[in-house]
Amino acid sequence: MSATVNDSTDSNLLTILGESPAAPRWLRFVDRWATWAGDALNPILVKETRQALKSRQFVVTFSLLLFAALAWSIAGSLLLMPRIYFLPSAPTMLTGYYLVLAVPMLLVVPLAAYRSLEGEIDDGTLELLSVTSLSPRQIVLGKLGSAALQMMLYFVALFPCVAYAYTLRGVDLPTLAILMGLLVTAGLTLTVVAIFFAPMARVRSSQVGTLLVVMLILCAGEFAVGTIAINLIQLGNPLSGRETGFCVVAVLTFAATIGAAFLMGTAAQLTPESENRSTGIRVALLVHEIALIAVATYSQVLGFQFAMPVVWFITSHLIVMWISTGAMMSAEASTMTPRIRRELPSSFLGRLLLIWFTPGPATGMVFAIANLSIMLVMMNEVFSNVLLMPDAMSLGIAPDTIRRCLGLIVAYFCIAALGVRMIIALLRQRNTVRVGIGLAAMAVTLLLMAIVPYSIGMHLNDYRQYEYSLWQVTNWIWSLGIAYENTLPEVAFWLIIGMGATAFFGHLLFLGRTVLPQRLATPKRVLEERQLRRNRAEAHPGPIDPLGLGTTYDPR
Repeated sequence: MSATVNDSTDSNLLTILGESPAAPRWLRFVDRWATWAGDALNPILVKETRQALKSRQFVVTFSLLLFAALAWSIAGSLLLMPRIYFLPSAPTMLTGYYLVLAVPMLLVVPLAAYRSLEGEIDDGTLELLSVTSLSPRQIVLGKLGSAALQMMLYFVALFPCVAYAYTLRGVDLPTLAILMGLLVTAGLTLTVVAIFFAPMARVRSSQVGTLLVVMLILCAGEFAVGTIAINLIQLGNPLSGRETGFCVVAVLTFAATIGAAFLMGTAAQLTPESENRSTGIRVALLVHEIALIAVATYSQVLGFQFAMPVVWFITSHLIVMWISTGAMMSAEASTMTPRIRRELPSSFLGRLLLIWFTPGPATGMVFAIANLSIMLVMMNEVFSNVLLMPDAMSLGIAPDTIRRCLGLIVAYFCIAALGVRMIIALLRQRNTVRVGIGLAAMAVTLLLMAIVPYSIGMHLNDYRQYEYSLWQVTNWIWSLGIAYENTLPEVAFWLIIGMGATAFFGHLLFLGRTVLPQRLATPKRVLEERQLRRNRAEAHPGPIDPLGLGTTYDPR
């Protein structure tokens, strides 16, 4: 009798798992898919999740979260007595729950992810991972996935409390959904930014400064998000349904694209110098730019009062982004390894369009200047359309004024980028230059371009105020200021444009083959090894082996 029961139980279990031939086809498909997903799961995610859930930091934070939620549930309810029975009390309770949840989501988890990756570098375990078949991108995504899982646990633990606050009336369901979405999006974005800073400080003396910068960013982000969230809870959503939908799409687009760029930057810092570390970053930056231009273009249909701040913010953000990233691209190593050159495009059309995505300061400078110029041309059209709206007449800004200012920004960036290239070339003669030095060189160049002519003018005029002249054409602060006031002399404007064009085209003419590196043929031995790995992967499919000893196929 017992044997019959056991056989029946085993048969039912096999049927449930989808392993029985008599099981439905969809169940067998789900079983195969689940097996494949489990085998292909990122090993770093599994390792990080196990370590995180067993760590003292998670246990203490999770315990304090539960205790704080329980304490506020009791204390807040007692403070609202007896009006909690007949007056809307959800905003007060929800504000307390938000403050309890925001600390681990926006501060603890990003800081823990930063410390995790920094610890991998300090302990030398990252070097062990680099000899496996795991790519730097998988390592970074594993860290982010572990942080996202911790956030989900914190969110699920406090969800009953949020539901309790919702039943007290005073906050509608769409506002609550926006609040939770904002918190999760901000938490993931801040985690990505924190992870980006982890590989920067390879020396212990600089790790303290990097940690302070990360803490400052996290505190500023928590303050900014908290201000928006508390106003949303207390005052409600002041936007219409159409404007709310636009804001949701715009925030998600911005967070997803900038997060991808930061993830590519983090993976590039973990990638050996012999590999291509630039193409992924440049593609991510280009996608980020295209997405934001689309957001700015669509914002015009919402009216002047809504579109103007969006267009100003996106334009300013993209200008700062391309100036800073262009400076770092100008500080990249000029030498290109044979492995990178084997990946270069070989056709004429590919070399014409895709060569600017390859590593190197020459291609980086052209890529940044071209993207900045194209972006400003498109944003100028958006500005022109917004400024022609009836409500924009009160500003007194002509579209031609914006056009001239944007043209001056491109010209000054060309001049400054050439100065950065010269400074980096001098530093590289005796020192090893990292890309972060390019950002410092850009800051120094822009500062000297503004201060030197102004100081000379002050000295020649006995340190008294004087009027703008052609000797101040490199003073970008003064020139942009009077150009915005529409008082910049025409001669000065075209002189600045000519200087920028000369710097750009001179860069292209005198660098020659450095701008267009030649492709190298892939050695026969490498092709045979790749084909052998493909044959092994097709003949013996199986789970991913992070040590590369099994049937793992490395597409490189």
